[in-house]
Amino acid sequence: MVNIIITAPRGHMDGLIVKAAYQRDDICVVGGLGPAGRDYIGTDIGLAAGMGREIGALVTDDLESIIDKCDLVVDFSTVELSMKVLEICKKHKKGLLCGTTGFTAEQEQQLLDAGSVIPMMKAANTSYVVNVMRKLLGTAAAALGDKAKIEIIEMHSETKVDAPSGTALELAEEMTERSDKTMEDIVFHSVRAGNTPSSHKVLFGCMGEIMEISHHAYDWECYARGACDAVAHMADHGVGLYTMEDVIGL
Repeated sequence: MVNIIITAPRGHMDGLIVKAAYQRDDICVVGGLGPAGRDYIGTDIGLAAGMGREIGALVTDDLESIIDKCDLVVDFSTVELSMKVLEICKKHKKGLLCGTTGFTAEQEQQLLDAGSVIPMMKAANTSYVVNVMRKLLGTAAAALGDKAKIEIIEMHSETKVDAPSGTALELAEEMTERSDKTMEDIVFHSVRAGNTPSSHKVLFGCMGEIMEISHHAYDWECYARGACDAVAHMADHGVGLYTMEDVIGL
């Protein structure tokens, strides 16, 4: 059994992770973290997440007051909150699964470096299918990189702030690592409209033909399930830097 604290339970992702984790026998939600001043501080995380029932874990605005109850923190919140959570997790030697996006290059490196002292995963996308797609894109770029112009069209809900998305950047990084392309060679198109959970379409434009590899999420539940699998994997493997590829076995 792995004990977890979940941040921002009113958010799209974290609220679903609360529900997904509660349904599993190998994960126990022991607390939640919200920004100071929110009206749900002090309430049960099940109610805060919209489950309609209490699950026996309260939401606080002080992570240090509950951090020792957990093995790992799950954080899909904001850059500012995530960096604070990172420092507290390192101080108390607790694992961290961070799915927040929009970090600077320096902040990204701080997250990755944490893998030397705690179980750490920085994952812009916890969907199994997206991570398989990433591997396919790497293979395609290795074969077609010098023959194709690569463009990524990504769509998210109108509330998503960062663009391109963290997933789009990770897909591009995979392709640059496997080919002669640079990040500057890849063209990004970002759409923020409606309540689209996530859509990523990668086009390889060659002379006389185009190949398209795409993924479309119709709700956020696939990410919540993947995050719970990641939590279980990290709990079994101790200090280190992990990826969803480790979880899936790619």
